[in-house]
Amino acid sequence: MTQEYIHGFSREEQERLIRQAEFLKPYIYEKIQMTNVNHLLEVGCGVGAQTKILLEIFPHLKITGVDLSKDQLAVAEKRLKKYIDEGRLKLIEADASKLNILDDESFDGAFLCWFLEHVPKPVAVLKEVKNKLKPGSPLWSTEVMNWTLFVEPYSPNLLKYWFEFNDYQWSLKGNPFIGAQMGNYLTEANYSKVKTDVRTWFWDDRYPVQRKDFFDELRDLLYSAADGLKAEGRVDQKLIDGMKQEMDERSVGQGSVLYMSWMRSEALA
Repeated sequence: MTQEYIHGFSREEQERLIRQAEFLKPYIYEKIQMTNVNHLLEVGCGVGAQTKILLEIFPHLKITGVDLSKDQLAVAEKRLKKYIDEGRLKLIEADASKLNILDDESFDGAFLCWFLEHVPKPVAVLKEVKNKLKPGSPLWSTEVMNWTLFVEPYSPNLLKYWFEFNDYQWSLKGNPFIGAQMGNYLTEANYSKVKTDVRTWFWDDRYPVQRKDFFDELRDLLYSAADGLKAEGRVDQKLIDGMKQEMDERSVGQGSVLYMSWMRSEALA
């Protein structure tokens, strides 16, 4: 992963990642079964937000987590010291496209969550991960498809901000739309039995609690990039304030709608 990260590496962002992981836990892990996985490679583990959930849901697992950021790994090491001491977790600083520090065919599962969107060469990462997996081992990936965001009523400030958010990530050599390419990328990386599943969040007046919760979560996500976007001259405070007002109103407004899709992928090494 490039060290230029759209959300930054602040303490606030690290805490947001942990909150986000817990919030989305029921959706991310639905139908994921790791009964036959013993040693999991988590690529882009960051602050260990997903790592902790994996260790809790699957108590038999051992995990090796890899990330390029020393700061993120330091947070993970502190948060997950219990699992490190128990021998269930090992954290390694490494570039996901150059995992020479790991033995080939030494893992029987791999997990990547909201990671490849930040990677300049995702196929290279997928190929490297495949080298570390025993033949026939499963890989799970969760990735964004940011163009699918739909908000009603019409929200011009939110849409302008969302465009700049995604365009800025693209300029950093990331891909905020990568979910739709995962079938192609996994195939190019020579995985077999590639499956892609478009997952959807759709909240309207029938789901007022979920709608408000997801609007709040989306607002936190957007705010996390505000400083970087302002520094780049892409947004100003007026646009940010307008976006906030629109989201506050839509989160509780009669007739409002929030829709977004994301991609879950599975494949075998």
